[in-house]
Amino acid sequence: MNKSPLLNNDTPETSNRLSISEMIMLTLFALVAVAVKQMLRLDLNLPGHSYILYIFFMVFGSSYVPKRGAALYMGVAAGIFAVIAGSRKGILDIIRFVAPGISLEITRFIPTLGHPVVNRVLEGLFAALSMHVAKSGINLMVGKPFEVVLVKFYAGLVTYTLIGVACGLCAHFMEKAIKNYKQV
Repeated sequence: MNKSPLLNNDTPETSNRLSISEMIMLTLFALVAVAVKQMLRLDLNLPGHSYILYIFFMVFGSSYVPKRGAALYMGVAAGIFAVIAGSRKGILDIIRFVAPGISLEITRFIPTLGHPVVNRVLEGLFAALSMHVAKSGINLMVGKPFEVVLVKFYAGLVTYTLIGVACGLCAHFMEKAIKNYKQV
């Protein structure tokens, strides 16, 4: 059974629920991820470049607190923080930030595929691609021309895939480093 590294006194009644300390940790991860995303909003013409740390914190946070609902909670918190920070699409941006959380909750049902790094890479990949699909859908809903969205969608498939894989790898190694540090 996966135990949360934050709280070592989980009882069977509370082991599936998020504790207050875990919720605070996940909220801080979401806040830092959105703040960094807002700071990285540069015009690099590289689709998804500002989401790299958001996807990292989503994958890392949901693996650091391996409980049902952790990723979804982070997505909702990040979406609310993004709207407060003045996101471009307003309330629709909550969908864009919740999509990776939903995909991470779904990937919890994937059995371990040999090594945990494979699972983290798949989680990062699915989280990044779900964010890309949600972002493209929002752009269509706000009235951007279909051709423009389609061209950016195809270009983004490559970059979001690379971002997802890199974030999954980084989250795995960060989680491993923290576990090794806590054992010392």
